[in-house]
Amino acid sequence: MNFWGPVRTSSQGNRYVIVLTDNLSKYVIAKAISNNTAKATAEFIMNEFIMIHGAPERLITDNGVHFNHTLMKTITTMIKTTHSFSASYHPQTNGQVEHFNATFCTQLGKYYDENEDGWDDYLQSVVYVYNTGIHATTGFIPYEPAFGRRQKSPFDSNSSNFTLTQPHTFFKYLQKTRRTILKQAQENMRHQQQLTKLRYGKHRKDMSYSIGDLVFLKVCANRTKLDERRIRPCQMINKTGEQNYFVQNNETKIYMSSY
Repeated sequence: MNFWGPVRTSSQGNRYVIVLTDNLSKYVIAKAISNNTAKATAEFIMNEFIMIHGAPERLITDNGVHFNHTLMKTITTMIKTTHSFSASYHPQTNGQVEHFNATFCTQLGKYYDENEDGWDDYLQSVVYVYNTGIHATTGFIPYEPAFGRRQKSPFDSNSSNFTLTQPHTFFKYLQKTRRTILKQAQENMRHQQQLTKLRYGKHRKDMSYSIGDLVFLKVCANRTKLDERRIRPCQMINKTGEQNYFVQNNETKIYMSSY
């Protein structure tokens, strides 16, 4: 989950879009809102997701104050949802929403250029197109794995009706269909991830460091154009993951995380 904005205030008073994407189906829920406060975030989660789809097992956001807030902690604890935070300047863990944001920014931008005050009028149309278009990673339209059936479009031709012999037949059919779709979507995702990894590996080799190595640390925050882009010298102190390290600035003796 993430925010997009701020942009020019619309005629309805909205400046932001809050976006939530399901990790497996890629189904998107988005809403235009006037502010990005913790209260607005909590209302969106409760009204637009939990009250309709139920509580999620896990919620991934960045470390923004609207997400890392007492109100959010209370809600996630109450509904027994694990709240994970993406690492600063390493937002890959929140990549689903970042992918949609990049996609819908282009589409919504077309309407924004034509009607700056009414951009939010077109938001749900953009979301609809995304949710009913084939996703390259899963091979399905996001609506299908999310709900276990194809969405009937206003542009679809009239299809023939079918009769269910028992009241529970449709429910069983829906369960079976959704299991099949989810299984195939997972296989397609794994295949696409392997292809991405192979393409990435052809052009890049991950660096490996040893404890005690001296390195430069890139400065990402609170830096002007004239400030140093890197801190030196820094020494590797501990390795916490495949590409995650703790380093120490030898001049200030301050410990820092590096990704």
